[in-house]
Amino acid sequence: MSTFPTHARVVIVGGGIVGVGLAYHLALQGWTDVVLVEKGELTSGSTWHAAGQCPHFNGSFNLSKVHLYGTQLYPKLPELTGQQVSWHGCGGIRLALTDEEVDWFRHVHAMSKLIGYEAHIISPEEIRQCHPYLETFGVKAGFLTVTDGHVAPADVTNAMAAGARKLGTVFSRRNRVSNIERLPSGEWKVTTAQGEIICQHVVNAAGSYADVVGAWTGHNVPIANMLHHYVITEPLQELIALKKELPVVRDPYSHSYLREETNGVLVGPYETAGAHSVFDDGISWDFESELLPAELDRLMPWLEKATERMPIFGKAGIKSVISGAITHTPDGNFLLGPAPGAENYWMAAGVSIGICQGAGMGKYLAEWMVHGAAEINMAEFDPRRFGNWATKEYTRATSVNDYHNMYTCMPPGRQHEVGRNLRQSSLHSRLAAEGGQFMQIAGWERPRWYDKSGAGEAFSYRRSNWWETVEQECKGVREGVGLMDLSTFSKYDVTGRDAASFLDRIFANKMPKKDGGIALAHLLTGGGRTESEMTITRLGEGRYYLLSAAVAQLHDLSLLRNAVRASDDVTIADVTDAYGTLVLAGPLSRNVLQKHTDTDLSNANWRWLTGREITVAGVPTRALRVNYVGELGWELHAPMPGLAAIYDALKPHCTLFGSYAMNSLRMEKAYRGMGSELTNEITLIEGAMERFVDLTKPDFVGKAATLSSKQQGARIQLIYIAVDAGDADCLGGEPVTANGKMVGVTTSGAYGFAVKQSLAFAYVEPEFAKPGMALEVEILDRVCKARVLSEPAYDAANLKLRA
Repeated sequence: MSTFPTHARVVIVGGGIVGVGLAYHLALQGWTDVVLVEKGELTSGSTWHAAGQCPHFNGSFNLSKVHLYGTQLYPKLPELTGQQVSWHGCGGIRLALTDEEVDWFRHVHAMSKLIGYEAHIISPEEIRQCHPYLETFGVKAGFLTVTDGHVAPADVTNAMAAGARKLGTVFSRRNRVSNIERLPSGEWKVTTAQGEIICQHVVNAAGSYADVVGAWTGHNVPIANMLHHYVITEPLQELIALKKELPVVRDPYSHSYLREETNGVLVGPYETAGAHSVFDDGISWDFESELLPAELDRLMPWLEKATERMPIFGKAGIKSVISGAITHTPDGNFLLGPAPGAENYWMAAGVSIGICQGAGMGKYLAEWMVHGAAEINMAEFDPRRFGNWATKEYTRATSVNDYHNMYTCMPPGRQHEVGRNLRQSSLHSRLAAEGGQFMQIAGWERPRWYDKSGAGEAFSYRRSNWWETVEQECKGVREGVGLMDLSTFSKYDVTGRDAASFLDRIFANKMPKKDGGIALAHLLTGGGRTESEMTITRLGEGRYYLLSAAVAQLHDLSLLRNAVRASDDVTIADVTDAYGTLVLAGPLSRNVLQKHTDTDLSNANWRWLTGREITVAGVPTRALRVNYVGELGWELHAPMPGLAAIYDALKPHCTLFGSYAMNSLRMEKAYRGMGSELTNEITLIEGAMERFVDLTKPDFVGKAATLSSKQQGARIQLIYIAVDAGDADCLGGEPVTANGKMVGVTTSGAYGFAVKQSLAFAYVEPEFAKPGMALEVEILDRVCKARVLSEPAYDAANLKLRA
């Protein structure tokens, strides 16, 4: 009998497909000193009872890559590991019942060409040719994916486990973990029934128990266990006679997936009402390979609709009912990456389509752990996107809502109304009274645009009812003065004797040397990839004020605090909730602000890219002459309770504008976006951001890799393009072609109202990045001409900012 190891590089807690997938891919990356600990047998949690669906169709560019990897790996596992796998490459058809869903199909179809899977948008007649037992009433189109399908969950999990074992990974089964703690050395101690093990990295892949395991180390893990059913019929002669397996169908009418299973029909409904979470009061450690009591009454309306869609389903008796717990998160995305706080605690949990996603999750998390960054953009999966505002009550409510809307088309901008109003600036009621149309970001409510007409929000893949209102907001900023509540900024005070040297050591750009100086700076990985972007203002000797994106609050706080050395005299305080922020911008902004402060705002006294602590409308304010819209203006950061006084003083002279207008204005100025143009996939050289790198500094994190990127030349290059769009603008993820050849992908876009031009960013092969080059962009299956711009479409010389 082998001795339980006392030390390892990595301990993975949980032996479902996610934990095993990670173990396998860490081994492939060369990390074989890995111990996976499972309280029962492998797959004995939610993996064993999963339906095993492996769809390609997905509206997220990066999640689509996760899905594709699994469907490509699973059929190869017998050859790679020696273990047989029951892979059914029968393809799939998703049905569209509305014009909006058809546009969704067009958007995803364009992405499929970049992701690399074969897909076709087909007519109802073609659907019936692919699936003769499907009724197509109400169907406008189908999205046919050719090479995906379904797989036996235990097969692929055990195959990856066999592959990992061959490479040296240790699997410890029947061994429950009871605690995890951080040691003074920075290592982690994992306590199990068979002994303690000290490791450099620990991974929470505990499935339905992930929140319980996370609580041991103070981590909030926002998951809920949802009760999901699927039923399987007795064999049907019609299916026995078929020579080819029918494709898996995903049907919004019945909110179900429908497929063949052992010559019967398998139907799995995601009910739009009546679903609920389980284990709300805790889950027994003895729960293993068990099902929960079925609730067939609640399924009946959806099973009846499934019978209408596929009548042969109603011809056979039910052979089995599977009713088990599946984890969901508030936004439907899994939790994959570093947990907030101390380094080397990783999350791999909260996955609701785990069989499809388990292999890809393992691949990309392994890359992140081994190399410091994955090869795809991981921002939407990062566990640090959720703060303590994601309470258990919020998580349950939003996870139920996510379940109810599994087959709902969510066009750009549309958000659910469940779990709202968690975080509000002190101006919320005032902005609501002005017709603010709010979005939720990192728990905050932030206006997208303003409309007092009562028309409400209408969202689409095309320009919608916000169009004219946003145009007027942009005009107000460009021609007069605009006011925006941007209190959602993440905000940090960095103070101490070594604050300057600390910031200089970790950021790529040079730090401001004079009081009031402002720098835009980036945190990089050791490999030179872009981790974060922050605005840094020197308030005084040893006093710095840092700003970053709303969703980056815990992400950036962790990066900053984990970079502090024991010898550093540095204190980092998260002051996000303490300060509210107003953006005042436009050619008349100086005139408006000057009426409410005694400080001389003249250009001679207050130059661009400097900040001061002043008083505005009687309120102490950190005023920064910088903004994201490209006009003369200030960001006004004031204590949250005092923000209303500043707003009340400025508002009568201003046009209120929201985030939709801000996106249009920033695109006109060619300002990059963190998470879209700047990601963990690219270096600042590739992002055309070299001017924000100080390669003369003795050292900074990622310097050697950045210099190498500069010397070797970019693999891909960011370009800024004008697009001859129709009634839809680039969202990101659209293919870029040159004479029909695929050469790149868009990252974001918007219509520029001042320049009357649709604009976008894209990454392309370097030879296609030359200014003036003619390209094409595919938007909703329409090929639009585009050309590479050499400078911002608006105020390229920055005269407005310097006015």
